[in-house]
Amino acid sequence: MEDIVTFVINIALTASVIILIWLLFMSIVVRRIEQSVPRDLQQVNDDLESERLIALTVEVVNNQYICYNSKNMEFVCQGHDLADIKSRFQQRYPGKNAAIYNGDESAVITLRQQLKELRENSDSIRPAS
Repeated sequence: MEDIVTFVINIALTASVIILIWLLFMSIVVRRIEQSVPRDLQQVNDDLESERLIALTVEVVNNQYICYNSKNMEFVCQGHDLADIKSRFQQRYPGKNAAIYNGDESAVITLRQQLKELRENSDSIRPAS
């Protein structure tokens, strides 16, 4: 009987140590993420303010995605898919980045899905901050 009690206590202690190590590891990961988020947000804000990043509002008209600058609703570009929009955006705004911000909900979902597929299929696509 004493062997069973000792065995159960050893299992409980081992499990406690494993859980403690896991919690310590997770707290380190969470702390690093919390430290990086403000820097990333500040970078996005700086890019928006300096217009290195243009937030886009998207509408669908006649099977074309029409993109406007979300700040002032000026026309930016249009295209039949994300690759077309990306190409036309880069022609019009070389050296700048764009991010799909808002607009027609189904258009935003579709374009974000296309971006996800492009990222999965190409290492050369860089997300807009």
